[in-house]
Amino acid sequence: MMNQSSTKMHTNSRRRPGGRTADVTARVHKAITELILEGGFEACTFSAVADRAGIDRSTLYRRFPDRFDAIIDTWMSRAQIDVMPDSGGSFATDLMSVLRKIVELLDSPVGPALFKVAAELKSRTIDDPRAYFDVRMAQLAPMFDAAIARGELPAEVDREALFSFAAGPIYFRMFIAGRKIDDEFLHSIVSNVCWLYCSPSVAAKLSLPARMA
Repeated sequence: MMNQSSTKMHTNSRRRPGGRTADVTARVHKAITELILEGGFEACTFSAVADRAGIDRSTLYRRFPDRFDAIIDTWMSRAQIDVMPDSGGSFATDLMSVLRKIVELLDSPVGPALFKVAAELKSRTIDDPRAYFDVRMAQLAPMFDAAIARGELPAEVDREALFSFAAGPIYFRMFIAGRKIDDEFLHSIVSNVCWLYCSPSVAAKLSLPARMA
């Protein structure tokens, strides 16, 4: 039987993680990312996550119904910080910075883990399969809003189609064609996007050919 002092210490050790929510969440996200990189989804059990994060399993169970909710939460968090656009004063400059960050992300160890998560979640029934992409589009909203305010993009521009047109070639070149991506390739994407979606004045600044009537 534990004495009062031991009981108090044990209670405090269990309460401490709950009192430091941000720290615990960061450790859980880091543990999940590392485990998926090392062994895929099968390695990402609650026991393994708790051990790697240095917390009790009960802490995870209080926060997440199962490990897939924890994994989704991790990637929703990543979506908010991965490719925050830099404000460069023009849509072309802003888009170029975003595409560079996407390449940097996919070239990092997190890139393969991201694809493992995407493939696994696609095969499962989840409440909102578009959640990750929706977070990404919300993150990029200031870039689009600024371009519209400057007259570079029409107010009714299809933002999702534009971004898919810009980011799609990166994923294909890296993961299907197996080629490296340099700034020349990214500049060609930005030029094509601006030619297709931006105002004629933007195309003229980038020395793009006029659209066919």
